[in-house]
Amino acid sequence: MTDKLKCSVVIPVVTKDSSQTFSVEELFGHLQSMVGKVRQANPNLVDYHLHDVGLRLEQGELQAVFEFRR
Repeated sequence: MTDKLKCSVVIPVVTKDSSQTFSVEELFGHLQSMVGKVRQANPNLVDYHLHDVGLRLEQGELQAVFEFRR
């Protein structure tokens, strides 16, 4: 990850086997806490700021795509 201008991290939000539901407000709060966990797990992101968050469905799983940039 050294010398990259941007970095993407994909994290599952809800698996296809889960029956968990979120209101929009709860989803935003959950995503915010996930950003903190991603930063803790990847200390090399210290020089990056969160630029964008995307959501995608892949094989029945809701995933968050966090895009960090320098």
